[in-house]
Amino acid sequence: MTSNDNLNLTLTCAICLDIASEENAVETSCCHNLFCLPCIENVESCPTCRTEDYQKIPAYFARRLIGSLTVSCPNDGCTVQVTRSNLANHLALYCAFNQITCPDPECKNFKCTKKSFLKHLETNHEQFLLDNYVKLWQKQDDTKRMVIIKSDEEPNGRVEASATNIDSTFDDRIEKTRNKSNRYARLGSTGKFYCGGPLDGLRCMCCNNRCGPSNGCNCSACMLLDVQKRKLPHGWLVNCDGASARCSTSEPSKFYCGRMVMAQDSRTDGYCGPTNGEQCTACQKLNEQRYHRYGQI
Repeated sequence: MTSNDNLNLTLTCAICLDIASEENAVETSCCHNLFCLPCIENVESCPTCRTEDYQKIPAYFARRLIGSLTVSCPNDGCTVQVTRSNLANHLALYCAFNQITCPDPECKNFKCTKKSFLKHLETNHEQFLLDNYVKLWQKQDDTKRMVIIKSDEEPNGRVEASATNIDSTFDDRIEKTRNKSNRYARLGSTGKFYCGGPLDGLRCMCCNNRCGPSNGCNCSACMLLDVQKRKLPHGWLVNCDGASARCSTSEPSKFYCGRMVMAQDSRTDGYCGPTNGEQCTACQKLNEQRYHRYGQI
């Protein structure tokens, strides 16, 4: 066994048998074995030594080691190797082999790599590009327009409304709007927008990889609606519980919603953050999706 194999084994979670995330690796106070926080969060006795009264301690040194490990880009065709801490940024911004789904319903969720997507647009949507190219150079306030459809109307009964005056134009509870991907979206049980379409970015491991339709994770286009409708400042997102969250200056890489939802977590005062420390499960998921799904918001 090589030294790299030994290091990987040392940094492997004893429950899921995968290398722990650089954002949530913890060790036990009893036997100091390493675990992913989501794996061990609700486990009463230590899985390795069976101690009942133990604490889950953030393994900061292990997190730095995990973040420095080199991995290959998971996209087919990409030969780039990056550190684990930079993988999400590579996937969101730089990988030419990322899969992009065409938002045109007539394309029936056609997917191709970022490298080929411009060719697809030129071949299949040339007239649409020619009709709308001028919008690329308009100011943001001029292009923030939402297409609204009343619940009892057909798609040809649309109304356009400026995003700056959207609250006086329609009521989210009874009407629906198109998101940036041109899909109709409505509020789910979490108060977030959902369109029911496929989630973009990396495959989501906490849900069925669909945007809603009533709760859970949403696609980047619906997240943009969440941010716009709540008039959230730049850098804020909405976690899968429907709570607005942001990164603090003391922990710029972690989202916190500040809610009292961690009463059973002995490491905290019951609150997620709000400026440092531990995160609730919903904010941890938001961290994992920050770059590969919501990086452009």
